[in-house]
Amino acid sequence: MVLSGALCFRMKDSALKVLYLHDNQLLAGGLHAGKVIKGEEISVVPNRWLDARLSPVILGVQGGSQCLSCGTGQEPTLTLQPVNIMELYLGAKESKSFTFYRRDRGLTSSFESATYPGWFLCTAPEADQPVSLTQLPENAGWDAPITDFYFQQCD
Repeated sequence: MVLSGALCFRMKDSALKVLYLHDNQLLAGGLHAGKVIKGEEISVVPNRWLDARLSPVILGVQGGSQCLSCGTGQEPTLTLQPVNIMELYLGAKESKSFTFYRRDRGLTSSFESATYPGWFLCTAPEADQPVSLTQLPENAGWDAPITDFYFQQCD
């Protein structure tokens, strides 16, 4: 089955901070200027070129007009790239730098970079910090990056 459009999800980290866009950067927080933030709608499509058993997904914002990318350099760098999510979905390339393997753990999910195994989407424990990538530490303390997200389809 081929999708005609991206699916819509909202994401919160396990500390209940929502993901939102500010100055073309994806941040995680809850209040902004004293107002509760609803959170960015995250556009989601599967990556049809990678093993479906690993749940490969491409994540976008602003109606899928920008997609999260881990880059292709020596070290991963999370950025928003101005590429249409449906072009990646329908394209003939595997688009690995835009792909994350979704791993469900009960009520939450983690998102591992397809290009950089062992690197996961994360938020900082503090509010209003950029969403980034981290490697999971052996003994994570209270100040460790948060890699578990509530991933719920939009209403």
